[in-house]
Amino acid sequence: MPMPLEIVGLGKAEVRFVWDEGVEDLWSARTLRQRCTCAYCQSEATGERLLDPASVPEDITVTSMSLVGNYGVSIAFSDHHSTGIYRFRELHASHPNRGAQTGGKSGANP
Repeated sequence: MPMPLEIVGLGKAEVRFVWDEGVEDLWSARTLRQRCTCAYCQSEATGERLLDPASVPEDITVTSMSLVGNYGVSIAFSDHHSTGIYRFRELHASHPNRGAQTGGKSGANP
């Protein structure tokens, strides 16, 4: 499982993950917030998205982050949402540039 060596983004509008394989991914805080899979944002019963992506502020930032076990990170945002857990495996696999990337920085800001 890919593991981040570094996660930087506190107080910022983007979060940078440096993975143990030497690859870096840059995610906008807004994109991460829109991808939240907590029960407030996605139905546990049907998987239907409940969060309207347009309702997420353009200028959203990260207010806190904490590790969740060895598998993810909990991120709180400036819109006061803090219940999502972002799994490392999913973040690593689903970055928009993952298929085209061969190493180094992704340079993307999804």
